[in-house]
Order: sequence, then structure tokens, then C-alpha cells
Amino acid sequence: MLKRFQQLRHHLKKRTNTSLVSTSFAMLLLLPFLVSSTISAFAQAAPPDLRQGLAEEIKSLARSDVENDIPRRTNFIVQIYSPNSAGLTSPQLSRIYDEAYSEQSNQKNLKNTLVILGILALLGLLAVAILRKTPKFKVKTVSTSLPFGLGQVELESDDAMRRAAWALYVELTTRITTQTLEDDQGLLREALNSLYSLFASTREILREAGPDVGTSLESVGGIAIAVLNVGLRPFLTKWHPALSAWEAQRPTDVGPREHEKNWSEEPQLRNELKLLRENLEQYIHALTEVIGVRK
Repeated sequence: MLKRFQQLRHHLKKRTNTSLVSTSFAMLLLLPFLVSSTISAFAQAAPPDLRQGLAEEIKSLARSDVENDIPRRTNFIVQIYSPNSAGLTSPQLSRIYDEAYSEQSNQKNLKNTLVILGILALLGLLAVAILRKTPKFKVKTVSTSLPFGLGQVELESDDAMRRAAWALYVELTTRITTQTLEDDQGLLREALNSLYSLFASTREILREAGPDVGTSLESVGGIAIAVLNVGLRPFLTKWHPALSAWEAQRPTDVGPREHEKNWSEEPQLRNELKLLRENLEQYIHALTEVIGVRK
């Protein structure tokens, strides 16, 4: 009887130990879930003021980043604010920062756009004020006689023609060809070279002036082209090669002026150069009519 009681006691002790081991193992398995549930419950139970304060702090940092031109740094924000006592998760931290950053960025872009538009508006008003104060040349009808047998013309002088006429006037009045050349003064070669350069300067003036100066004889552009083709070109075509041929015969011990004086055609060239100068004087007078000034 005593032996049977001892066997029963040993069996019960063995079952108790087995139950304790099973229970301990089960508790270890449930521990992570219990901790997670506890943390989640604590996060949900965090005071609203604490969560709101942390959110405002993150938003303020996002706005500061935008104003200081710091690139978006969402991952950095998540790292420095995780974990937090307010119970905000990483996705929540990321959303708060990104939304605040985007909103501030949009506001900054709008502000910059308004500033640019304001500057452009001010510049526009300034331009209008300047244009109103700038005196405008009224279109007027000009009647004048043209050189080289081109006849009498009547044209309307506007700002574009007036500016082109002034440029042509300056080119002509500052050249040797429009100044009196006495028989014992100056070189014929210098006079011809000066005339030849008028082609290049006239082309440049008309190119810059554009089509507004016209091409007909009732326009500054047309008059300038006619003077070159009808007046200067035939004169240079005749005398430029003739003078060049004579210059090629100059002895080494004879100066350019003396050699020109020895040329049999020299008096004739000087006479025709004088007639050409008279036609250019008439051309200059026509330009002053277009400009609206007295010569």
C-alpha cells in the first residue's frame, strides 16, 4: 500500500513539471504580441496635445527647409523622430513632413511668380511713360529735286526714313568727294577711293534700316540706290581702271601727285569729278529735306 502511494506521488510530480514547462514556453511565444499590443495601446492613448505638438514641430522644420532652399529630406526626418513619445509611426511622420514641405513650396513659388509679375508690370508702366514723353516725328510730305537727272519726287518722310537719311547725310558730308578739290590739291586716287567706299556704307545703312525705308524713288532707300547705280557706278566704271592703268606706269623716282599731274586725262577727270560733286551736293540737299533740317 505504501509502495503504491509513492508511485502515484511520483507520477503527479512529473505531470506538474511538464505543465509548468509547457506554460512557460507558451508565455514566451505570446510575449512579442503582448509587448506590441501594449505599445500600440500606449500610442493610441498618447495625449492629443503631444501628438499635435510634434506634428507642428515637423511642419515648422519642413517650412524652414523650403525657405532656406534645403532639398526635401523625408528619410532624415523619419530617422530623427523615430521612435517618439507621441506614438507617431514612420508613415505618419513622412506624410506630415511631405505635406507641409509641398504646401510651403507651392506658396513660395506663387510668391515668386507674383513678385516677377509685379516687376514686369512696373517695367511696362515705365516703358509706356517713356514712350509718352518721347517726341514723335510726324509724317510729312516732302517734295525735292534729285541729282543725276532723276527728276522731282514727292515722298512721305517718317521716323525710319528720317533716321536713314541722317546716316547717309553724315557719310556724305564727311568725305573728301563732297569737298572742293583744287587743281593743285589732293590726289585723284583718294577721291575715287572715297566714292567707291560709299557703296559699302550705303548698303550697310539700308540693311540696318530695313524695308521701311522703301525701294522706289519716292523713298530714301530708293533714292540712295538710284544715286549709286545711276550716278556713281558709271563714273567709277570709266575712271577707276583708267587711273589704275596710269598709276601702274609711274617711275620709281616720281611721286604719286606728280605722276597724276603728268597724266593727259587728269584735267578731264577733275572736271567730271567737279560735276559729280555738284550732283552729290544736290543729293545732300534732298536728304536734308527728308530730315527736316536746314543745311
